[in-house]
Amino acid sequence: MRGVPSRSASIPPPVGGWDTENALADMPQENAVILDNWFPGTDKVTLRRGYTPHVTGLSGNVETLLEYAPQSGSAQLFAVNDGKVYDVSTSGSVGSALVSGLLNSRFQHVQIGTAGGHFLIAMNGQDTPLLYDGSSWGTASITGPTAANLVWCNLHQRRLWFGERDSLKAWYLAVNSIAGTASSFSLAGVARLGGYIMAMGTWTRDGGDGTDDVAVFMTSEGEAIIYQGTDPSDAATWSLVGVFRIGRPIGRRCIIKAGADLVMITQDGFVAASSILSLDRSQTQRVALSAQINKAVNDAQRSFGALYGWQPIIYPRGAMLIFNIPQTSTRFHQYVFNTLTGAPCRFTGIDAVCWSLLGENIYFGGSDGTIYRFDTEGGDNGSNIEGDALQAFSYFRSPGASKAFKLVEPVFQSNGNPNAAIDLYTDFRITPPTSQPTPSASTNSAKWGVSKWGIGTWGAADQIYSGWRGIRGMGRSAALRVRVASQVARPSWVATNLTFIPGGQI
Repeated sequence: MRGVPSRSASIPPPVGGWDTENALADMPQENAVILDNWFPGTDKVTLRRGYTPHVTGLSGNVETLLEYAPQSGSAQLFAVNDGKVYDVSTSGSVGSALVSGLLNSRFQHVQIGTAGGHFLIAMNGQDTPLLYDGSSWGTASITGPTAANLVWCNLHQRRLWFGERDSLKAWYLAVNSIAGTASSFSLAGVARLGGYIMAMGTWTRDGGDGTDDVAVFMTSEGEAIIYQGTDPSDAATWSLVGVFRIGRPIGRRCIIKAGADLVMITQDGFVAASSILSLDRSQTQRVALSAQINKAVNDAQRSFGALYGWQPIIYPRGAMLIFNIPQTSTRFHQYVFNTLTGAPCRFTGIDAVCWSLLGENIYFGGSDGTIYRFDTEGGDNGSNIEGDALQAFSYFRSPGASKAFKLVEPVFQSNGNPNAAIDLYTDFRITPPTSQPTPSASTNSAKWGVSKWGIGTWGAADQIYSGWRGIRGMGRSAALRVRVASQVARPSWVATNLTFIPGGQI
């Protein structure tokens, strides 16, 4: 093959996100077979930020975080751990418990503003619901249901709704009320599959609150029962929209508002309410928010669906929609979506039992009795953040021709040398990586491969790091695996260049 000129190719970073659905031979070039701790943006993928301790001194799993966010005044954050409620708004060692003697620490909660103030109500299915008024904790005075059995709650059309465990009966209070006699509303006559109400959500449809908002009840057997109207006691203002089959919901914390839609964690994936009105269950997986990673979601719910810790949360500041996925009682992953592009990735190394916002910042309760603030500079509480990405395989526009791959040049934008480990896979053979990343430091002078890093600048702190590196690989298709480990540098992968000889020899 002497005299055959080499060719070069450039491929984009995997901004399309993690992909478990497409075949390796047919995966879009901008997608990734693996995308761990790399967050996909519009034009690059960036190593996620880390986390630091916020409040220490609790014991075991922190199972609930509750944000109290009044219309005026400072927001507060509370943690429920080992049957006690603590104020964890301020960083440092935990103070004395504000509430103790609780039978379990797994609460669902909602906030409501009335003429009397702003209130947070929380319930766990075993204790009398808790009520916080901005200065002190007490119990909610609700008659009608067995108050200690109330386990889910929602604010809909200015009414507090809640339900007892293992029941198809919902309860609601008068408009703008936090106490009093609750009225019942049974779904037994429309829930064809039986079971019990797992959760309730409000679907705004137009993105704002109004009389056109609908109530969505999710049953344990996989039915979404939707009502529209304002007053359940008046047939003229309250009517059934329909009963729709969905996958069974996973966990009590299985619903979240996402813009004008309502996203539900189900056995069929992360499903939007807007899709169930026009499609039957067999089709919803194709249009689910999680369609690109449904295999991973389905595998996780089959293996870990009974574990505590499934929870969605939107983090606007980071443009992230995070789904917490338990692996054991103390180990967790997160399936994370860019809210601007919809591209997914996976976070590892964050053992979050629960999540909450406090203002614009995001926190999680750990399995070690610590509340952490996430999305901070540096590593994971003193450990490296390990990024791992395997791009989609590419034929480089000539699927029938073998190629001898010679050089590769990943291009990074970073505040320090990424020191990335590079492996090349050919013809869909994925093996354990042979190279190991060197933990990065914040320095802008280093050599790597056959060329000096730092061939340009980008902003005040970041530089472009690139350099050709020799590789050996023979095949019709190839994919690059890029791994980094860092507590200081935060690289973004912006491009990859390769050279190969068509039909060449290694």
